[in-house]
Amino acid sequence: MKITKIQLSETGLVDSLLPYLSGRVFHVTKESNLNTILECGEIRPNQDASYPAAFGPYNSFFRNRGCVCLFDYRPETADNFEEYYNRCLPTYPASPESGIAIFFVSESVYPILKSWILWKEEEAYREMVLPYLEVGHPGPIVLGNIDEVIVVSVIEDPYSPFAAFRG
Repeated sequence: MKITKIQLSETGLVDSLLPYLSGRVFHVTKESNLNTILECGEIRPNQDASYPAAFGPYNSFFRNRGCVCLFDYRPETADNFEEYYNRCLPTYPASPESGIAIFFVSESVYPILKSWILWKEEEAYREMVLPYLEVGHPGPIVLGNIDEVIVVSVIEDPYSPFAAFRG
């Protein structure tokens, strides 16, 4: 498993990462969780909320079913990408104080991934899901099924819109 470290400015962070993400399925977590995942040898579902959720304490459809939540940026999602992409950006947990780790899932795992369509079939409308761009992996993902990890450190831009919020 290859681990690559990159530094990107908080301004244009999403656009800078898109070339790495396009065409792939991946899990995003805070950089502070990286060592724990490497030590235990797997990405675990967070069904019992024992780990801090990188995207907040939302009522996640896949997490509630014991799945690891993944972004799905494969070509099959291209028709709906623009409409749903901004609803949950993979860079949401990234900041100059805390980077992110992006785990790219091996293509050999794709056949067992659960589609967001289950949310519609179950009529689980009170639970959160990112239509078209989210899939779930049933149970933990062993690191042998991860091709690459990109660790993104965020460089603060004092002129960015985010700087005003930090005071």
